[in-house]
Amino acid sequence: MLAFLFCLLTVKAQEDSVLINSFARFEKNANELNDLFLFSNSGFYPGKFRFSKPSDVHNYYRQINTGLFPDFSNNALMWYQFFQALPEPGKKNLIRCFYFYEENIELALENAGLPSALKYLAPAVSSMNFAASGNERRAGVWQLTHFQAILNGGKITKLMDERMNVNLETQMAVSQLKQNFEMYGDPELAVAAFLCGNTKVKNALYLAGENAEVNTVLEMLPPEVNQTIAAFQAIAVFLNANRFETIAEPLKPVENPDTAFVSRRLHFQQVEDVIHIPVTQLHELNPQYIFQIIPESDKPQPLVLPHGKKDDFLVWNDSIYNAGDSSLFQLITQKIEYPPAPNRQYTGTTANELSIDGKTKIEYRIKSGDVLGLIAEKYSVKVSDIKYWNNIYNERRIQAGQKINIFVPDDRADYYSGLDKKTAEKSTSSTNIVKEITQSTVLPVPSLADEQNKVVHVVKSGESPYVIAQKYKGVTPELILQWNNIDDARKIQIGQKLILYPKK
Repeated sequence: MLAFLFCLLTVKAQEDSVLINSFARFEKNANELNDLFLFSNSGFYPGKFRFSKPSDVHNYYRQINTGLFPDFSNNALMWYQFFQALPEPGKKNLIRCFYFYEENIELALENAGLPSALKYLAPAVSSMNFAASGNERRAGVWQLTHFQAILNGGKITKLMDERMNVNLETQMAVSQLKQNFEMYGDPELAVAAFLCGNTKVKNALYLAGENAEVNTVLEMLPPEVNQTIAAFQAIAVFLNANRFETIAEPLKPVENPDTAFVSRRLHFQQVEDVIHIPVTQLHELNPQYIFQIIPESDKPQPLVLPHGKKDDFLVWNDSIYNAGDSSLFQLITQKIEYPPAPNRQYTGTTANELSIDGKTKIEYRIKSGDVLGLIAEKYSVKVSDIKYWNNIYNERRIQAGQKINIFVPDDRADYYSGLDKKTAEKSTSSTNIVKEITQSTVLPVPSLADEQNKVVHVVKSGESPYVIAQKYKGVTPELILQWNNIDDARKIQIGQKLILYPKK
């Protein structure tokens, strides 16, 4: 693709990898649309395409007037050229898929009092591929994280992921966007928080200063955020210039599907065997059932069927349930990394059902002053993994004394299991010193030389006395507590000013 190569030649060196990865991920998602059952069915949403290429893309974007990110960036121009150069089948299916869902997405945004232009976020992050997966376990056309989905009413279990259902995920995404709009009072910051999380945006706001311009804040966010914003601008132009128009009297009318409700465990194969609806078609209509299995539930679960098939399903109900055998429900991937109770914030109970091939689960008791970053570094794992293994979405709510599970390689299990005991032995003497200091009513007075080295450190998110001490020569966690008359490391707050006397 010539446009794609041209983009790569003009992009800044430090942004190359991010942009290349973003292009590759988007093209992969667009190409995968061709394999979906919907687009192999000539009766699905028939119509015709109208293609055009505006001579002045910047001016065209201003005419669209999305009300968000008004300055069409150079990166956005590269994204637009990339969209135009996509392979023809994927490009057409992207356009058709967007216009198929556009009305429902606009209605959900309108009901929430949000700008309709937010509809362009979905194709910008996923190419409208409901089966798309991304970084940080994002999924669906809106690329919601696991916890964004759960906190906004979505259901995710070993057998079901409602993010794969476009209409259900749209409700979750709109709910999250509405919360962000209310929190920030600024639509652009709200979108940024949707893309990378509230923590990163709040940290950027703090570092940029109270009166900083929005663009200044955006520059402090991960480069992926600004690439997605550029893709948002470009896709708005692309989808307005290249439109899909439905045929007034299609040759094969597409009729509304039927919905039946299932309260017993059911595999799609059982339905195909009895009333001959292909498993692939059932999966396209019910993408939230990720292994083609509807789990048994106290609350009946919906099963979307092709138009006119509901009566067949009801008539042959008993035969459908009795078809097949237990082998249908023996998943190949038994050990999938899913938390056992997705709607649970960290409660201190262990995730007993979770197991990972090649790894041993060890238990770690959280200590005073611990933050997830330190624990992750100690056990050579990622913070995001610790949060996922233990259903922690707000790391500030972890408490000393509670236990979390950590998965380490099988061949290193003995080493990591004994690591915590060694650390405890080393910290005994320093703990006694801290106790002596905090129990004393008279604090040592820094010398004149120390006063000359005095600095004021503002506590940032995730920092503990140990983390702060690593940044200054001759400073220890005990001294930080001593100098600031603090008797409990957990009392340190974000934004608090600490007096330190580092050595030169």
